[in-house]
Amino acid sequence: MATFAHHGRTVVYDRAGSGPPLVLLHNAGASRRIWDDQVAELRRDYEVFVLDLPGYGESQRPATGYRLVDYVRMLDAFLDAHHLTDVVLIGNCLGSALSLSYAITRPAARVRGLVLINPLTWNTVYRGQQAPLAWLSAKLPLAPLARRLALPAPVAGMIVANQLGARGRAGKLQHSAKLTGPWGDPGRLIALDRLVQDFPAFRALDAFRPGPDFPPICTIWGAQNRILSARAGAALDAATLHPHTSVVLADCGHLPMMEDPATVTATITEFLAALPGPPESAQVEAVSPPVDLGVWRENAREPDQ
Repeated sequence: MATFAHHGRTVVYDRAGSGPPLVLLHNAGASRRIWDDQVAELRRDYEVFVLDLPGYGESQRPATGYRLVDYVRMLDAFLDAHHLTDVVLIGNCLGSALSLSYAITRPAARVRGLVLINPLTWNTVYRGQQAPLAWLSAKLPLAPLARRLALPAPVAGMIVANQLGARGRAGKLQHSAKLTGPWGDPGRLIALDRLVQDFPAFRALDAFRPGPDFPPICTIWGAQNRILSARAGAALDAATLHPHTSVVLADCGHLPMMEDPATVTATITEFLAALPGPPESAQVEAVSPPVDLGVWRENAREPDQ
């Protein structure tokens, strides 16, 4: 375990292996431990960085800083601090939205490829089965409760079970401490509450159209995802993202990297092998300034509702 300071707050991460850099970013409510199976394999050929996003896992829980734009700035600072360029970003849900937003707003030399697992956008969340709960959470003043509440183990198990597909539930992942543990830590729910308040910012991801120079994309969906709509995800692929690789896992839900780790790892490995190699002369210092995320959102076309 290592730490990175961003705006005086501690971000915890692991670093393993050597080779072209990969950065793995988890979903809301989870931690970097969801990627353990992938890290064990990928570290053989790549330098792997796996982060606990602020508010989750072992990273600090600041009072603010949970907007999508805040996470993008944190990731930018992390890559700068480690002199990383031509990275492949691999994310799940919020981690996918962060990866895509970063690639949109930063120079192409920074990102070599994207693996987007269950990408969170306005359409994928509000067309999912949990949309009424998300809508209600966005309307209610839950922050004071979220700062104090720690969920008991049985409730955490129910939440995790709802995230899983048939394969994950059959494997008893609803009892995995990697998944239930983060829900029992007092104050961890504040990051989720702030995320829900920021959902309108994710509209722009539904409107984005990758240009010819945009990094190649791989998408992976769990068809039984109850949190985000796999059907809306298929529409996102067809209408906007046009991924190089697209995989749908019929018996998985929101956590396919743990539900079917072999298939997810193989998909990532094959996608990485198909990417063009990073130019040897690429340097972080040579890239152009980033695009401001707020300005990009204002200029983005509003998605269909």
